[in-house]
Amino acid sequence: MRPPVTSTTSEPGPSALDTDRTSARNDPQGGLSAMSRRIAWSAAQAILCDEDESSPGTLIAPPPAVCDRAVRGLDESLARSSADLRRGFWVLTVALEFLPLFILGVPSRMTRLTLEQRLAYLEALENHRIGLLSMLLIAFKVPLCVPAFEEGEELRSTGFDRQTLSTRRLLVTSSPRREAA
Repeated sequence: MRPPVTSTTSEPGPSALDTDRTSARNDPQGGLSAMSRRIAWSAAQAILCDEDESSPGTLIAPPPAVCDRAVRGLDESLARSSADLRRGFWVLTVALEFLPLFILGVPSRMTRLTLEQRLAYLEALENHRIGLLSMLLIAFKVPLCVPAFEEGEELRSTGFDRQTLSTRRLLVTSSPRREAA
């Protein structure tokens, strides 16, 4: 007969299984597959690109950190969603990747297109006469742009000039006009 096992502590602690479950809820693995992450990054780069002011018609890609932040935000939000939503979003990423053949007539994947071609592709999707194709773009555009414009210079470009919500706005005041005497 074995003697009963006694605990050396007075209070029972969480088991290793409980700790693993808690950390999994607080730090999800991610909602996008590696392929979906590449497609979302490529879409974010085209959505967030800008035109060069010094040479009109030339596109400037956003900094990689901005695209990373946008994709990370989408990835984290999908990680906290249901498995059905993650599978559905995977289908949307595959559709976004392979539709250039039908939208632009270019036999290439979206991630292999140049920045100018990707922007033309996304604009064609946005203005397409079939509403579901426009909604395909919106399914990526909104969840990528929200985290992209939440920090840094992108946040300041929206006109938000405060450190926190409780800080007073910096109002630009004009100097009083001098009246001619």
